[in-house]
Amino acid sequence: MIWSAVWTTLVLGAFVVLFLIGRRLWRSFKALTAEAGRSAEVMGRLNQLVADLDEQQARHGFGPHLAATEEQREHWRSTRAENVAARAERLRARRRRTLDRWRAIGMPL
Repeated sequence: MIWSAVWTTLVLGAFVVLFLIGRRLWRSFKALTAEAGRSAEVMGRLNQLVADLDEQQARHGFGPHLAATEEQREHWRSTRAENVAARAERLRARRRRTLDRWRAIGMPL
């Protein structure tokens, strides 16, 4: 009689454990499918953005202009020189501000 109670308890315990494991697996599966759905949406948006960027690059691509006139080339050279000068001025201003801050806190320079 006692062995019947032991085996019944063991079988019921096994069913409870299997139920708990199954419930956890089911919840994990539901979370996985929900995450897969979200990742599919994100991938769709990412693919759309990549397609838009490819279209913009094709429309406004930057490449060598082999048939440029001398006026265009001179304009590009002057624009590049202005950009270099502006960048150098920003660098000098940043260095002046840094030096002023260092002097303000008492750095011996």
